[in-house]
Amino acid sequence: IATLVNGENLGGSELADTLNALGKVNGKQALATPDQVNKIKAHIVSYESPYKDLRTEIRNVEENLMSEYAGFLIGNQCLDFQKQDGITEIEESIMANTIERRLNDFLLRDEAEGVVEISRKPIYVSCVSNFTNFLDLSRKTLRSLEVGIPCIVLGRSDTSQHSYRWTQLLLQLILNEGIDPGMLTFVSSSLNQIEEITTSCQNRTGNLYATCSRELAASIKQSYFNTIASTGGPNTLLTTTMDENVRLAIKTSATIESSGRCTALRHCVVPLSTKDEDIMGIFDSVKEISDGPFAVKNKLFDGIYANHEGSAIPSGLDRHENVDAFIKISDHLPVLGIKEFWRKVTVDFSRVNPTNEEDLDRLVVWLNENQPISLAINGPRLQVLKLGRTLFERTGMVVYTIGSPDKLEMPPAMTCQARPQEGECFGEFPPRASLSRYTKYPVVVPSSNPSYDAKYTTDYLRKLSVSEFFGKSTQAILDHISESTVLGYCILLIEYLQNATGQNPKRGLGVGRTSLWGLQRPPLGMKSFVHCGKDTTWDELAPIYIIFHVTTARDQIELSIDPQNKVLIKQCSLMKLPLTEESKQAMEDRLKGRNDVFSIVDAEPLQEFPMVGQFVSVYLPLGHIKSTMPNDEEFALRAAASNKWLTTLF
Repeated sequence: IATLVNGENLGGSELADTLNALGKVNGKQALATPDQVNKIKAHIVSYESPYKDLRTEIRNVEENLMSEYAGFLIGNQCLDFQKQDGITEIEESIMANTIERRLNDFLLRDEAEGVVEISRKPIYVSCVSNFTNFLDLSRKTLRSLEVGIPCIVLGRSDTSQHSYRWTQLLLQLILNEGIDPGMLTFVSSSLNQIEEITTSCQNRTGNLYATCSRELAASIKQSYFNTIASTGGPNTLLTTTMDENVRLAIKTSATIESSGRCTALRHCVVPLSTKDEDIMGIFDSVKEISDGPFAVKNKLFDGIYANHEGSAIPSGLDRHENVDAFIKISDHLPVLGIKEFWRKVTVDFSRVNPTNEEDLDRLVVWLNENQPISLAINGPRLQVLKLGRTLFERTGMVVYTIGSPDKLEMPPAMTCQARPQEGECFGEFPPRASLSRYTKYPVVVPSSNPSYDAKYTTDYLRKLSVSEFFGKSTQAILDHISESTVLGYCILLIEYLQNATGQNPKRGLGVGRTSLWGLQRPPLGMKSFVHCGKDTTWDELAPIYIIFHVTTARDQIELSIDPQNKVLIKQCSLMKLPLTEESKQAMEDRLKGRNDVFSIVDAEPLQEFPMVGQFVSVYLPLGHIKSTMPNDEEFALRAAASNKWLTTLF
């Protein structure tokens, strides 16, 4: 591995070993010298993209990557990450890429019409290893290049051989299309050098896109504000009954890719009567595998890599007597901040009764505090339809899956089920109460990656006018806005919410399952708290407040205003908006330990006007809920009737 700048391989004098996902040496990496770091920085700050639309060229490249070079991508990923099923990722990439290309088409159309401006500052792509062919190569790099955004791919301390090789290949393919080589850079350096590069060039670069742990995302965001991070989460499977099919669902969810999927099971809620030996027995039939090629040849996508050194051995858990799986069995829920172990099958089992009101309340609090990516719910059909809706309404996950062991057509739900190309929209969101610690915006799949660094033009916003069909209280709120661009943005937010919830939820397109997706209110019974400092203006607060005011989430926002801000307090009082006069510290003290806090945010000035979808996603939940049964009309009717789905009030 070496640094690539302007099509040149810079080489390097200091060589370091590279490691695959199992901790084994699989090559060398030439770390950038100080002079090379300066050359990288000089390129970043001086390079300006000569392109605005490369769709034809990049889609030609993409066609080659996903056909002629598909085996190259799958094979290198198998050798480096030790991926056990790279074929499915390529298949799903091809389908999801189609959706995201269309979204880019709309974005470029809006730019041509003067509605938006796409930032073409260079972006950073911090690669993940397990889904890099889709997440990094396709949706981050290709989708950005095709609208003329230069991409800087960052090397990593392990499993970086594959991302380097796809960057090399991509560079050659874009050169074949006549694209300037300065559009694609690969940085091979130490973590300290990467931090030096990213922090020193921040004024000349766009977003840094990362798919990583929450701890790493928080660390990156601390030094690089424009971080867009997809983070993990302790995926949870709940079952009120236990049979062989449920046991298989638990096993598959936990062992998929040797716990190498972001949706792999980490926490399992089982009936009170479940015995320790029955839990341990779930993993008796798991096969151990030696390496990725062996897994692919033998179709062992759910085998376990034995005793590898790619990640630490979990402490405080019991190792299964036959396979390298780590289990903890408790009569209570895990502690807050449960740790995830990459490629080590690790599951906390909680014997809890979710049909008991007190246990259910505790589970709801745990889910909202820990924010799993995926929640799978199993039980007798009539029970699980009711329980699934209750958990959907009271929590804020992105992925909910409902299954039942007592109906052949409705197999038990697993945590590792989501096909975003069919409406099963997906996202790895951090805990909502502290979202800004990890990411600028939550990442939704599918979406247009360049839209996360696009903004509305001031000319367009100033042209928008208040509709006579807006409610009187809404018109009064808009009347207090002084800046025309802020007014236009609030109007756009209202129109977006009306459009997005005109039919809400929407029905997924898949034939194997039945899904509903769309925007949602905060969990029922919870609130978002917005604090305004002593200098906060109504123009700064209005875009946040309007999202709640014009929708069924109206009663789920609470304003906290510094007592020194007499002007804002007077304005809110004139509009009869409920508020609490208090300092930020007083608000935090008041909310500490409460279970009804969905999010806490500060009302801050908008330096620019981001795409409305990204802005709304910071404050409101979204995602999908599905039944594992095809054409499940009973489920669809019950789930669609939930009050959690967002609607506008006019």
